[in-house]
Amino acid sequence: MSPSRFGPLRSAVPFSLAYWRPVLLVALGIAAAAGLNPAMSQPTSTNNAAVVTGTVADASGAPLSFASVYLAGTTVGTATDTTGAFVFTTSRTGPHTLRASMLGYKTTSTDIRLTAGDTTRVQFRLANQQVSMQEAVITGARAPLDMDAQASLTPLEAVTTAGASGDIFRALQALPGIGAPGDGAGLFVRGGDVSETRTLLDGAPLVHPYRTETPTGGAFGTVPPFLVDGTQFSTGGFSAQYGDALSGILAMDTKDRPQEASQSLGLGLAGASVSVSQPIGDAVGLRVSGNRSFTGVLFAVNGRGDEFEVAPQGWDGNAVLNWDYAPDGQLTWVSFGRLNQIGLNSAQGAYDGLFDSRSTNQLHVLHAMQQAGTWTLDASLSWNRFEDDRAFGVLQTRLVDATWAVRLDARRNAVWGLGPDWTLQTGVVAERRRYRFRGQFPSQPDVIGPSAPVFSVDETVRDRRTGGYAQLATTRFEPLTLTAGARSDAYALTGDVVVDPRASARLALSETTTLRLAWGRYHQGPDLEDAGQHAGPTSLRPASAQHVVAGVTMDRDPLLVRVESYWKPYDDLVVRTGPESFANAGTGQARGFDVFAQYGTFLETPVSGWISYGLLDADRTQPRDIGADVVLDDGPAPFDLTHQVSLVGKVEIVPRVYAGASYRLTSGEPYTPVIETRTGPAGNVLPVDGSVGSQRLPTYQRLDLQLSYFWPLGDGRHALFYAAVNNALDRRNVLGVTYSPDYRQSNYQRSLFRRSFYVGVTVQL
Repeated sequence: MSPSRFGPLRSAVPFSLAYWRPVLLVALGIAAAAGLNPAMSQPTSTNNAAVVTGTVADASGAPLSFASVYLAGTTVGTATDTTGAFVFTTSRTGPHTLRASMLGYKTTSTDIRLTAGDTTRVQFRLANQQVSMQEAVITGARAPLDMDAQASLTPLEAVTTAGASGDIFRALQALPGIGAPGDGAGLFVRGGDVSETRTLLDGAPLVHPYRTETPTGGAFGTVPPFLVDGTQFSTGGFSAQYGDALSGILAMDTKDRPQEASQSLGLGLAGASVSVSQPIGDAVGLRVSGNRSFTGVLFAVNGRGDEFEVAPQGWDGNAVLNWDYAPDGQLTWVSFGRLNQIGLNSAQGAYDGLFDSRSTNQLHVLHAMQQAGTWTLDASLSWNRFEDDRAFGVLQTRLVDATWAVRLDARRNAVWGLGPDWTLQTGVVAERRRYRFRGQFPSQPDVIGPSAPVFSVDETVRDRRTGGYAQLATTRFEPLTLTAGARSDAYALTGDVVVDPRASARLALSETTTLRLAWGRYHQGPDLEDAGQHAGPTSLRPASAQHVVAGVTMDRDPLLVRVESYWKPYDDLVVRTGPESFANAGTGQARGFDVFAQYGTFLETPVSGWISYGLLDADRTQPRDIGADVVLDDGPAPFDLTHQVSLVGKVEIVPRVYAGASYRLTSGEPYTPVIETRTGPAGNVLPVDGSVGSQRLPTYQRLDLQLSYFWPLGDGRHALFYAAVNNALDRRNVLGVTYSPDYRQSNYQRSLFRRSFYVGVTVQL
């Protein structure tokens, strides 16, 4: 449910601080549970394509145990065993750079060419550095930003970034181009709304990617970090492969078949976790994990145990089954389910009662990859269902949102008649979605007791989207790489068919410096909630945007620097024009630049981290309530965060003891003030808005700290002890403005995410 519902009833319970207060407060408990399973183990790969094997030794030839070996710019790799040997498999083919690294030794690279079905053998000799370290079993990865402006993030980065609480979405907020206006995990890309970013798992859409959802995203991401092998995030100029997204793409891939059996156990102040990885024969592998959160102890330790009737609790279960049915083919079944529940005594007006919230989210994906001659085929079939129930007094809501999707992507590296330096990629997708929202709401603001008058809502919206794309890429004109393509999408709900051309170019100015240019047109269908409320005379259409991106990247290991500018004009944005009417009457734009500087890699250099700065100027059309009327006005976009600075640092204090810190400084969000009131036809008080976005909240600041101790137990086993202090400065940041029922008084809505402490341990067996 968004704040736009029943616009004039802005002060009604669903939009008040009392309604969202439990949602915000539960973030503290779930934060701890999110990091319950930081099982620091290597990503593994299947053997359906290329095999990479070899050894890593020091300058004298002595084998190096637990050295990291990986393909540069990816999360594909492994660690050496006690004899210095390594082996991993990957579906990637073509030229790659293989790197071997270990803290205390200089990173060494070599160029290799991977071919499906072949084995590549490499021997590394690493020279000593001035820093030394004991055994480690984790592959650290830089955050490379390729020609599609994608940031790569591993589960390790999510776990070791202070303040992220082991959550992928919160860790991404520290990267350039991603706005973070509050305490939640919402991904606001370059002035766009959180709904403009599309989330995919193994190519399958995850429509509700957040836990404990709010209008600005949610408290945390719903996907456990160690379910995935890594993430790719694009903040603009992404290729024709991706549709139905105006601003960003978050693509996550699950782990491949485990090569050896392992188990892990975790225990902390807020819950417990367990995970098992088990090969089954030579072709099948299974990964199963689960978390159970029980936050009563956590809240008691942090002095908040008396606030809950039912302390925040939940569970999640995850399973990944891999089957290499052929040397060049693999099937993967992915299932995960999550439940969250809270019960909190809260007061609103004269009513004091129990706020109860319960949500479930499940996703099931069948993913297939097959090499067919010169073609690589990648397909998925998925089903995602989200349910959310909330009750407070007479207020009762239930949301059920189900999505079915099927897609097929095909890639050919040597295009007929063009030569081996051309690549063709094409694909199709079909999605079907059913959205139902029903409930009852108080007829009068702040009157929500058991006998209060109510009105009911029951809306169901169905939509289908079918799309296809094709694109060509070539390296024939090296050092210039060109990509051009187009996609088309048909929306059954609106009856529209859109065509989006896109193109990009990457010019290697030197071995370490690359220039990137990208342009494209993008469309996204109307939000089904808005479509369900809409009772206007005209139907809604997809909104559109253009991306114009120019940037330069310098990668001189261990230093990476990237500067990128962008311009993103919007058209046909859906805006509210009345209590139950919407229209494609909105326009807007976002422009600015991002600067990103990263040094080192966790566990490879004694000090690592990055600095990110973004300058943004964003405006768009928004509704103004003038009593019972609504007018449209242009002004600063709701997430026009003019300045945003993120600093992330990680350091090894003494052998196996690591400290991390994150600091975030963000300009306050614009908001539209109420400047006067009018009396409605029923004698009720209605607000009169001032200019849209004419005032701003105070600056947001937050400092998070983290300390961990890594204890090798031998034979690949280890224990990790960790402690964290979130919001170390105990700053009560301002997240919004609330008004009294008569709009005569306004108050800042301050963060309930106060300073909190958390400790835990995880054991890898």
